[in-house]
Amino acid sequence: MLPCRSTCTCAFEGCHKTCPRWRAMQEQQHAETARKKEYLRQADEACRAVLSQCRRCGGYVFSAGSY
Repeated sequence: MLPCRSTCTCAFEGCHKTCPRWRAMQEQQHAETARKKEYLRQADEACRAVLSQCRRCGGYVFSAGSY
């Protein structure tokens, strides 16, 4: 079921294919997902850099599977 169907007065079967409100909601959701993915990519890159620095300095890096 489409999330807007219960609140939309113009809802009918297949309406989401041409509905501008649905398209705008999809675009907003896509943009939010892209922002989250970019944030996670940057966080992963930062974590990898810190781990790499620790390994180069000979520091101990805790691993959950090492106890």
